Amino acid sequence: MKNFIEYFYNIKIDKIFYEKNYYFFAYNGYTYKLYALTREYDVNFLLYMNQKMLNNTLVSEIIINRNNEIISIYNENKFILIKIFVNVNKNISLNEILFLNNYLSSKKLNVNWGQLWEKKIDYLEELINENGKKYPLIVNSFNYFVGMTENAISYYSSISIGDDINYVISHRSIKIGDTIESLYNPLNIILDYRVRDMAEYIKISFFKNNKLIFKEIQEYLISNNLSLVEVQLLVARLLYPSFYFDMYDDIMIDNQEEKILTFILANLDNYEIYLSNVIGLIRQRYNVDEIAWLKKNHS
Repeated sequence: MKNFIEYFYNIKIDKIFYEKNYYFFAYNGYTYKLYALTREYDVNFLLYMNQKMLNNTLVSEIIINRNNEIISIYNENKFILIKIFVNVNKNISLNEILFLNNYLSSKKLNVNWGQLWEKKIDYLEELINENGKKYPLIVNSFNYFVGMTENAISYYSSISIGDDINYVISHRSIKIGDTIESLYNPLNIILDYRVRDMAEYIKISFFKNNKLIFKEIQEYLISNNLSLVEVQLLVARLLYPSFYFDMYDDIMIDNQEEKILTFILANLDNYEIYLSNVIGLIRQRYNVDEIAWLKKNHS
């Protein structure tokens, strides 16, 4: 791999290290990461967004290879090299999320969370049917989170979304263990509703024991002038248990140990109370529907 990097990118390196799905090394005072691509990406979108954000944000830079391409192929696998400008150990903050949300926007998209969530469930059900015997924690918990997702889909389907809504810089995922680096990783950047990242931040704040979260939510609602539709989208996204499905992928695809689920499974009752309190706080300012099953379980 060292020879591959030196050949394709004309970078001389002393040591190279491997972790999960990427290699990393230091060069000229910066950290570089070489990612093995496990999904298809729109190359034109990646490059366009990266060039738009460079010099204006701390986004990691996609490095062009000797063939003037962003994807390099080695042993029939696709790789992309990025140069990192942020402190890789710094925690994610709401201010960073809001800065990116406000940096660039577009109306030329058609996003349908409900359809995406349905496809996600179908895909994960196939995985569990093929591999379920090896993962008892997933087998025993999967139907609960499918039920949560069905509630999220139903809530999303009831929202009347017009054509005038903005799409902003967002992220494929914001995981419980992520640092700020993930916010500036070009492979994680997408365009979506501006409440997407806030919903993910609220969800992971429970598992990271963020004691400021209710104050942050109040300030967010006061200062961001959300429309009723956007608040409804925020609630729908809160109901979708993305944190569980992210871990599901980590276990099934990246071969992490199933025990990473233990903490969230042990705290589901408290998480439901947390969601109920968050939505109650939102309802103090916006006329959004109550979530019947949360109210019934935690009245």
